[in-house]
Amino acid sequence: MKVRDWLLPDEVQSAAAAGSEMLRVVSQTSHFWLKQTIAAVIPLGIGAMAGYWLSEGVISPTQLVAIKDIMMGIMTFISVLAGFMVTLMLFTGRSGGAKLLTVDQAPLYVEKITYLLFSQAVTLAVHISCILGCLAWLIVQSHGEGTVLGQWLFVATIGLLLLSMFRTLLLPFQIYEVHHFELMAMIEEKNEEFRKALRERQGL
Repeated sequence: MKVRDWLLPDEVQSAAAAGSEMLRVVSQTSHFWLKQTIAAVIPLGIGAMAGYWLSEGVISPTQLVAIKDIMMGIMTFISVLAGFMVTLMLFTGRSGGAKLLTVDQAPLYVEKITYLLFSQAVTLAVHISCILGCLAWLIVQSHGEGTVLGQWLFVATIGLLLLSMFRTLLLPFQIYEVHHFELMAMIEEKNEEFRKALRERQGL
């Protein structure tokens, strides 16, 4: 028996194995890490620059109360999105249309679903990071206003907020891709049924 079987709970080992398998599938695409890094750095950087500009030139001590309310609102909004993401992940891939797939289409469908689940898991992690950033900023501000740590937490949180919005906006298009795949499979099945019925009528 391995040491990890003594130290790590079964759910942790199961989650690690599932994550490793998911990463193995999605990383087979070309330039996976480069594309993922660029897609994360650009919105995160733009949001961080906006947060830095706000913290340097706009926020004054008298505006901190309003900013705290905004941060609370961000926490609530992202928490709702995180809950939606968990529900979406639960039902992703559970479609009756998958039964219509052929032997050749089924592996491609599994890859699409795996990639979609990976994207949703990353988006959920970004949501949680944004919530933690807001919470950390509120804690820092409650102990001392205008600290350097508070400023950089604000910058990071705004960057994570923009990244969260970017990844959330991608979800409808990713879900459409999966449904489109199933619909094309349904059309192909109907065409095959039509051709079969036509051959039977012709006595072939």
